[in-house]
Amino acid sequence: MTEIVVGVPTITALINSLQADTERGAALYLCYDAVSNRYLVHDIEIANEADVLSASEIEITFAPQFLTRITRRAREQKQHLVLLHTHPKGAPEFSLIDDATEVGLVEFVKKRIPDGNAFSMILCDGKLKARWFGTQESISVRQIGPIITIPATRNSEDENNERYDRQVRAFGEHGQRILRNLSVVIVGLGGTGSVTVQQLAHLGVGTFILIDPDAVEETNLNRVVGTQPESVGKSKIDVASILIRTINPSAQVHIYSDSVITENARRLMCSADCIFMCTDSHVSRAFLSEFAFQYLIPAFDIGVSITLRDNHVYAVTGRTQMLAPGLPCLLCSNVLDSRIIREELMTPEQRESDPYFNGGSGVNQPAVISLNSTMVSLAVTMFLAAFTGTPVRARWQSYDALTGNVRVFATKPDPDCPICGANGVIAAGDSRHLSFLE
Repeated sequence: MTEIVVGVPTITALINSLQADTERGAALYLCYDAVSNRYLVHDIEIANEADVLSASEIEITFAPQFLTRITRRAREQKQHLVLLHTHPKGAPEFSLIDDATEVGLVEFVKKRIPDGNAFSMILCDGKLKARWFGTQESISVRQIGPIITIPATRNSEDENNERYDRQVRAFGEHGQRILRNLSVVIVGLGGTGSVTVQQLAHLGVGTFILIDPDAVEETNLNRVVGTQPESVGKSKIDVASILIRTINPSAQVHIYSDSVITENARRLMCSADCIFMCTDSHVSRAFLSEFAFQYLIPAFDIGVSITLRDNHVYAVTGRTQMLAPGLPCLLCSNVLDSRIIREELMTPEQRESDPYFNGGSGVNQPAVISLNSTMVSLAVTMFLAAFTGTPVRARWQSYDALTGNVRVFATKPDPDCPICGANGVIAAGDSRHLSFLE
């Protein structure tokens, strides 16, 4: 299904820019396409007074020089075009005048951007509606931010399903349909990843994409849900697949037994609706944090830590954080450790010869299933709030098990951040090469 995907901060900036002149407001979106027919809105250009010949509360006529300028820009930058205008007086549909105007411009637009696509969009009361330019064929608009606006299609399997009755009472049939149609990536199927799989399968998530190159070891048996002694030596993704199908036989499961930092993994993730980051690697977390903003696919990062000093427990902490436009990435949240990233990228020979390498990477850390389950539960609740509208406001939480305190952080992205800042990678899609990608 074709979709236009736009970050919530982009919509907010657009609305603020158009507020000064609600009857003449108009804008150009320039977007890139990713796999799975998703068009990512990357740039906005607001039409000025000279760019508009006439406007009313339900239609707008652009000046020829404006259309020439923006189609040239789309062609030269190999972008697709979305022409947007406002319907400020509460008309939520395209008007007959809109229809006639677009039909008269179809051939012009095709000649100007022969290798690109064109769409039209209206903004009314903060809501967006889109279609293929010059047609009556509607296109879904997905809005990505702390709250995700995603269309939920009705499915006959959702009707009269008593299995989910108790949670439908919490977030409604619409929310359950959203879960049924979601495709969720889980990177890392160890302690936190296996618990995430279990909870999402019980919730009724329809499609899983599992990424992990590792096999089950005996030391995993204390905390990896779904394992038993005979699981040792089996791949973690196979164990997780069995767990999902045992809980929900109708779920679809796709597996990828390799590093997430590969081109094949990138393509798998581009088709998903969200990502759970359940990996201990700082390199993969840095990669996924960047990916979430670049492809407008929200992610939920989960981290746990048990710190020992002189063989005594000094600290037991956890953290979960949502990554999406309008929220900070892991870089400007100061979560990532550049030293550890450097060490993880080293070959064994480089580590051997590096005088600054202290042996910290790759050392097995303490791990307990109860702490993993606590942090996954917070993350999954955050996920439900973002996708189903459950009124949970937290998007970044820290847990101190020794005191029992859960702290909520409410920070904004660093405007100068190279990932989530104003000039970062948000919605750049395939137009920009991802860091670390092999």
